[in-house]
Amino acid sequence: MRLFDQEKDLILKLTNLVLLVWLISAITFFHISLVDIIWPTPSMEYSEYEGIYCNIKEPYNEHDNCLKNYEYYRDAEEKKVVNRKKSLIMSAGNIMIVSAGIILLNKKKD
Repeated sequence: MRLFDQEKDLILKLTNLVLLVWLISAITFFHISLVDIIWPTPSMEYSEYEGIYCNIKEPYNEHDNCLKNYEYYRDAEEKKVVNRKKSLIMSAGNIMIVSAGIILLNKKKD
């Protein structure tokens, strides 16, 4: 399969170029998402979170705020995992659709 053959029109060459760049970026995003899912960034436990982000100057109110903020942090971490999985699935779909487009567009006509 020759994407940029001399016999092809300019518009077909440009279309192939766009599809090729799209395919490379989809493969890159797929790889990044897969690595993030396989080796996720470790999340902090509450004691670590409290030591880094919470300054306990007013013990009666700050502890509650710190606990709420930690819960928000945990929820955000869970949403990141879901978003990574969605990104992986969308990238896989992009790879399949763009690959099929390149193949069909450049199929030899007998």
